Amino acid sequence: MVNIGLLGDISAGKTSILRLFVKYMKVGDIEKVEGGKKCTVVKTDFSGEATVPGGDKEDRLNQKETKTIHPNRVVFREDSSGKAHTIFAPGGDRARSVIRMGIITISRIATQIIAVFSCDRPLEKQFEFFRDVRFFPDNIFVCINKIDLIEKDAEKKVEEAKTKIEDFFKQRKISIKEYFITCAESVKGFEDVQTYNDHTAEMILKITINS
Repeated sequence: MVNIGLLGDISAGKTSILRLFVKYMKVGDIEKVEGGKKCTVVKTDFSGEATVPGGDKEDRLNQKETKTIHPNRVVFREDSSGKAHTIFAPGGDRARSVIRMGIITISRIATQIIAVFSCDRPLEKQFEFFRDVRFFPDNIFVCINKIDLIEKDAEKKVEEAKTKIEDFFKQRKISIKEYFITCAESVKGFEDVQTYNDHTAEMILKITINS
């Protein structure tokens, strides 16, 4: 059994990653991605989500912006082996004590950590979140999410981001096992949306089942 902790700043897309992975399992797309295997959703818990009044998503596609108060959780099972795995996604607002406690708890119980970064804001601000996380394993995975929000020279900017992220964690004596570049939303008009949606599911499968 693998416990994954998705850690990252506010609105890095952690909940979107969970929801997309659940969708892939429910509609059968999980078997179509690279390394895909049939998996079944055992339990989901998104009760920690609270709607943000007047958030950025307000009145756009009738969506609401949310903030994670208590860690969201997805439990799924490999159909072939019967092994169950859990993915946890605590909120990123570490200024709130209840959220900070969730971050501390998940960072300690997770057997694998995925540090989630968003392409829509400076990395320096997102590094502040990780500076406050005291407990980290020696080796982690990194997910660079929201690739759709890079308008030009995406490949170059991703490589620049990797270098900065590598340097940041190296200073903390933490090694990065692998990077995953994802888009965890169904973004209209983004030509490569299917590819990067698939990368999201492939990331979870590789860390839990195919490692």
